[in-house]
Amino acid sequence: MGTLINNVTSYYNYLNDELADPRTNKFWLVRSPLPIFMIMFVYHRFVRSWGPAFMANREPYPLKKLIVVYNIIQIYLSGFLAVQCFTRLYLSGYYNLWCQKINYEDTPIERLIIDRVWLYYAIKILDLLDTVFFVLRKKFSHVSFLHVYHHLGMCLLGYIGTKYVPGGHGIMLGFINSLVHAVMYTYYLISIVRPQWVRQWWKKYITQLQILQFLLLILHFGHIIFEQSCGYPKWVSVVFLPHNIFILFLFTDFYIKEYIYKKKK
Repeated sequence: MGTLINNVTSYYNYLNDELADPRTNKFWLVRSPLPIFMIMFVYHRFVRSWGPAFMANREPYPLKKLIVVYNIIQIYLSGFLAVQCFTRLYLSGYYNLWCQKINYEDTPIERLIIDRVWLYYAIKILDLLDTVFFVLRKKFSHVSFLHVYHHLGMCLLGYIGTKYVPGGHGIMLGFINSLVHAVMYTYYLISIVRPQWVRQWWKKYITQLQILQFLLLILHFGHIIFEQSCGYPKWVSVVFLPHNIFILFLFTDFYIKEYIYKKKK
């Protein structure tokens, strides 16, 4: 029994400490997987069970002002990350679009990169409040499998990226996703502040934008598997691609049912 415990402990230390990037491994919510796993567990149980049960005999909470502030914060943070990625990394030529290995040098730009990677991870946790607001407003139909799975998956990928591969080729995920989220939360803000401005086709094209995002990321992470000269870890693609392909399938299925099948019907 003691040998088994020692083996499990050694393997945990290997995964949690030896494989981790020492630059980010002591960051808040990164040092141990327990906090993020606990957050994901509580989130899932609340939006699927505890929350609906709590709201069963209650009126929806009036959260308009809180959601307006939340959307403004999300627009600012997502826009900030997208602009910094574009100007500081890609437009400047510091990062290569085709393949970018992780740079472990202690330079101001590399310190900025790992700070922004952690910020992106923190935003993915903040995103979970979307679903909490749905539950507290009794919009249970919005709490779909696609919605919940996508949020949980992005939290887990954010943790893995921050702990093990903060920087390099994976930065493109944060750039594209932040750009899409800035557009998406702008739509959410307008729909709650000026609903008369909203047009039906807006949501359709935002869904198309999300599908395009997943296609681009599949190509971005897929090609480095066959690029022998690329120094970026290939295991990241092996972990990321199945999740992204599944998400692409779910979004495409939603799009077909919502905007093609319903229209024909």
